Amino acid sequence: MKFRQIIINAAKKTIPFEVRVLLRKMNWKRCYIQQIIADAASNSQVYCPIAKKKFKRYARIGNSLVTPSNGAISRQRLIWLYMENELHILTAKMRILHIAPEWCLFQAFGKQKNIKYVPGDKMVLGYSNQKGVKYVDLTDLDFDDGSFDCVLANHVLEHIVDDQKAMSEIYRVLKFGGAGIITVPIDETLEKTYEDPAIFSSEDREKYFGQWDHVRMYALDIKNRFENAGFNVALNRYAETFSEEDRKKYGLKNDIIIHLSKI
Repeated sequence: MKFRQIIINAAKKTIPFEVRVLLRKMNWKRCYIQQIIADAASNSQVYCPIAKKKFKRYARIGNSLVTPSNGAISRQRLIWLYMENELHILTAKMRILHIAPEWCLFQAFGKQKNIKYVPGDKMVLGYSNQKGVKYVDLTDLDFDDGSFDCVLANHVLEHIVDDQKAMSEIYRVLKFGGAGIITVPIDETLEKTYEDPAIFSSEDREKYFGQWDHVRMYALDIKNRFENAGFNVALNRYAETFSEEDRKKYGLKNDIIIHLSKI
């Protein structure tokens, strides 16, 4: 494991979650202000659909375009737009299980009076508790069959050794007529999802799977894996439904949203 990641993991275990969020917010705003000053001639505006606010720009941090007020990145803004427009999360009454909740989405969902929101994370007990987040194991969910109208998991399954068990658990706890909304890293140049239990060092996992704690690199055959769990599956390129102007405004990339239907 790289030294930087060791420091990050140590910070997660020792620094309270609220303090870590405060430090992140300070960094988002610092980058935002610096980049505005450096590009003072620009008159463009962007709009974060999660924050419901306009900004002069997104803060570029690494390869990400970050909303300066809540830290939302492209795939999180895309997921929100998809759920707002296609699942009607601002008006429909529903119960949502959100696995490994991102702070920006956690804050937004928690404000929705029409939603019974259940955020859960297996890491929470070891990484200084985030208030309001339930301990859950996606391969062994402590919920009754058909408990949720929606299960949301962004970039989670690539961390789980037995992803087929996790997929089956998502199917079990969803109501008939419910929806699973999933994103994972996908390498579309691969013919088949690549995984090898002999690859276990953090260095090799980063080399072959893209990150030190990933256990596979998915290909488009992830659709077959979910179908094996019982789902109807749609691989949705939702960003393509927006104009180029709106993709820039919302700061979207062409990520694939996996929409699971239990029917």
